[in-house]
Amino acid sequence: MKKMIPLSLLIIVAFVLVAGCFTQIIKNTTVENSLSPTTTSSINVTSPDVIQTTFPVSAETSAEIKKASLSVSIGDYTSLLPVLVFIDNISAGNVSKGKPLDIMVSEGTHTLKVCNGEVCEQVDVDIKFALKTSIDFEERLKIAIPQGLLILSIGDNNVELPVFIDNMNVGVVSPDKPLNVNLSVGRHTAKICVVNECMYEDVLIISSNPTTIDFGERLKKELVSGMVTVSIGGYNAELPVFIDNMSVGIVSPNKPLNLMVGEGHHLVKVCIGILCENEEVEIKFAKPVYIDFGKRLKRVAEFPTPNVRIIGTRQADNEITVDLEFINPSKNDLTMIAKIQCAYSYIDNVFHWRHGNAKQGTISTSVKAGNRTVESLDIYLTGGSSYIIENPVILDFSSH
Repeated sequence: MKKMIPLSLLIIVAFVLVAGCFTQIIKNTTVENSLSPTTTSSINVTSPDVIQTTFPVSAETSAEIKKASLSVSIGDYTSLLPVLVFIDNISAGNVSKGKPLDIMVSEGTHTLKVCNGEVCEQVDVDIKFALKTSIDFEERLKIAIPQGLLILSIGDNNVELPVFIDNMNVGVVSPDKPLNVNLSVGRHTAKICVVNECMYEDVLIISSNPTTIDFGERLKKELVSGMVTVSIGGYNAELPVFIDNMSVGIVSPNKPLNLMVGEGHHLVKVCIGILCENEEVEIKFAKPVYIDFGKRLKRVAEFPTPNVRIIGTRQADNEITVDLEFINPSKNDLTMIAKIQCAYSYIDNVFHWRHGNAKQGTISTSVKAGNRTVESLDIYLTGGSSYIIENPVILDFSSH
């Protein structure tokens, strides 16, 4: 006998099953929507561990800085040391007599300072866009660092000598042209040099009266020297003169440079750019030496670019020696290569007929910047005897 399940119990079980299925359908639908790439809604979640930081944007990155021209000068104020310029305590360059410093400065108020040695003068300057500002520190420097005049001479010694004040070259002095120098008030050391022999004098500079120094008598008594006259003839240029690699003055066409040089052997040099002509001389007291570089300088000027030329040929039986001069007027050391050909004729040893032939040779050498060197190339002739040679020629030349 079967037991009958009550209808009410069946209805309750069916309801539970339907409710469970409906819940699962809702759950699955929610998960799919949260993972769907097409979802357009969003939820803002705030976590206590996340810190939002705001980075300020510089005005320089959002708009171009406005600048204006500033000109700094010192008028007629002279200084042995460079007068330095600072803007907001940052070095901006230097300024000297007759040469102002022109720079671009951003708009706004800046601190401008000029310094001569350890003494500085400072002002605030307001820079406005598109307006040029000019400031002259001449009067300020004259008050802060007063100056006096030094007059230096060498009497009637017929020579042009370099002058140094506190070991700084300030010009040259000659018998008909004393040197006038404005110096800051106080003690200084004046020096004149005859090549590598120097004479010193301590001086006190005051602002009220000029200070004078005459080295004339000391030059005659203390330095045993001789006269050297350097000329460049009619060569049209003003060229520096060096003695023992020390600059001693300028020589110009038809105006020789007269120099007093200590006794002994010295190297005299005149330069066109980096190319120089040298001559070694022996100086003796009361025995003047005259050097004219005119012809040699014209020869140097013929070669503005690296070159080689044949300066001599010698023959010994079947051996030809060719002397070559390699010239390097450039600013760099160079390796130079030349190919030389020598044409000749000879009598053969069988039929005693005369034949023509040619032999070639290559030579390579290193030449320093601004120098020249002489090298020799040996070429050996073949074919017989009784050689008659023609002048050798340069077939090819290169440098690197």
